[in-house]
Amino acid sequence: MRRILLATLVALSACATLGESGPSLRYADAASRGAWSALLAGRPSQSQVERATEDWSRALGDSFSCRVPTREVLNAGLTGALEIGAMNAAANGGGEREVRDGVARYVGAITALALERRERPTQERCDAMAAWAPRIASDGREAVERARRNGLMDDDYGLLMGLLAR
Repeated sequence: MRRILLATLVALSACATLGESGPSLRYADAASRGAWSALLAGRPSQSQVERATEDWSRALGDSFSCRVPTREVLNAGLTGALEIGAMNAAANGGGEREVRDGVARYVGAITALALERRERPTQERCDAMAAWAPRIASDGREAVERARRNGLMDDDYGLLMGLLAR
């Protein structure tokens, strides 16, 4: 009984978002905690996955364009890759392999965003992204570390991100 209560509390805490204007960490956190937590996080629709992917991509792309320190954007991006991979797996009834595959695909998208030349957003948006990237990286750090320990993310991503940060 105590385990069920604990799992329920963990799942409910995974429901927290970063606010209506920022991407969520719900599925990243749940997937990093295991299959039971991922199940309790729910099953998003495909349109929710697409909207979340667009939100993350816009935030990361704008962060790169605003010249937010690359390391901070890449760390935020790893959190986003876990969120998108886990969310996509949940939407399609997949498990750990699908999360890993989704993370790998989104890491490729982050690489493209890092290399893309985009028009610089407004100064207001840049200020928001300068605050967002380190906050989301910090908020997602534990989930990313758990996901790596649990085999949901490759350690090689750190090497790739290190090369991009140069």
